[in-house]
Amino acid sequence: MVVELRPPGADKGDAVRAFMSEPDFAGARPLFVGDDLTDEDAFLAAAELGGGGILVGAPRETAAKWRLDDVAAVSAWLTEAAA
Repeated sequence: MVVELRPPGADKGDAVRAFMSEPDFAGARPLFVGDDLTDEDAFLAAAELGGGGILVGAPRETAAKWRLDDVAAVSAWLTEAAA
């Protein structure tokens, strides 16, 4: 079970925008990895900021630019990206 805690009216896109406004992230390209409908706002925000979203799971209509099949695929992608 998962419980999301957030201020009223806020969404994951607002969180992405807040992180990206921090000096440490200046000039960075945001990538957001997610698997559920509440991640759509973050996919949109990442795209607005020059990055994109990565949907994990079965294909569906989404704002994500890319898709990975499952958590194992995410792990493999991150491992390759870190090499």
